[in-house]
Amino acid sequence: MKLRRVFFVGLALVSAFLLAFPLRGVIRDRIILPVAKFLWILQGYYGSLPQVISWVLTVLAAAVLAALSLRLPNLDGWRRSKKETPVRGPVEEMSFWLQRRRSGAYPRWYVARLLADLGVSLLGRKSQEQRDRQLAGPGWNPPAGVKNYLETALKSNYTEFQRRSRLGERPSTAFDEDLDPVLDYLESILESENDQHS
Repeated sequence: MKLRRVFFVGLALVSAFLLAFPLRGVIRDRIILPVAKFLWILQGYYGSLPQVISWVLTVLAAAVLAALSLRLPNLDGWRRSKKETPVRGPVEEMSFWLQRRRSGAYPRWYVARLLADLGVSLLGRKSQEQRDRQLAGPGWNPPAGVKNYLETALKSNYTEFQRRSRLGERPSTAFDEDLDPVLDYLESILESENDQHS
């Protein structure tokens, strides 16, 4: 990229050098003389102004620049508050991703990951022993499809599916399954936990 830029700059300089001699009369008549005349007229107007007016204009320009560069604390807070978006809660976030689940591989994987994390946290609350991000423990006996769905989400990474989708194929994954059995099972775990505490 750098070599290409140097080549084009060099080509432009050589072209300008070759065109400078044949076009010097045109450049003088069309560019240099009109600019010089404009500057001469501008100098005449500036010289005819009383010095007081030029000082007033200079002070006004400095005041405008100073006012624009001042940082008012309330103004900064107002700008920041307008840019901030409200933080979504976990239910709203889950709803957002569930609505986009059919649109691509990432939303399907992310929904599965959220549900797997929920399963891990439910098991962690149920058992006092430390769980190392595992979906196993007392009372954990999901159907085979639900177990495969949650464990794949917990142990996988989205980049695995992203590589395949870049090649043009829609990767078939465990996340294409229907969510109802997964949600029903996690809900039953949560209900059994609530029954034990009440």
